[in-house]
Amino acid sequence: MPRILEVVSGPLGAVAYRIEFAWDDSGRPKMTGHVEGTLQLVCQRCLDNFDWHFDSSFESLLVEDEHEVTDGQDAVVCFGGRIALEPTVEDEVLLALPNAPVHAYGSCEAPSAGDTNAQYPEEDSSPFSALRILRSRQESDRLR
Repeated sequence: MPRILEVVSGPLGAVAYRIEFAWDDSGRPKMTGHVEGTLQLVCQRCLDNFDWHFDSSFESLLVEDEHEVTDGQDAVVCFGGRIALEPTVEDEVLLALPNAPVHAYGSCEAPSAGDTNAQYPEEDSSPFSALRILRSRQESDRLR
């Protein structure tokens, strides 16, 4: 699942899924499913890795054309009566991801300005350090 590998911070763990096919009340084919697993993500608060468990259910109509009317329900396009399960499962995992993954409340803290273990760039690596040097040269040239 290459799109999931782009958002995880470690090796992709096991993702389990179950998909069932049936007919809805209107006689249209539908797919119901369940995906769950654990992914390693980066906490956006403390920037450490953590295991994030997800458990998501979904239901989609199966359509032959993306323009088919689905009355607002999710739809999966079948090409030649077949669907690709891996992209479908991958989509559901990506939809389950949090917008900003963080540890459970109280489990971590953001590094503070006084934290001696925090990695801060040195003053010379500031994007304005070159400007400061250029400006000091201009000042010295003007004084001559």
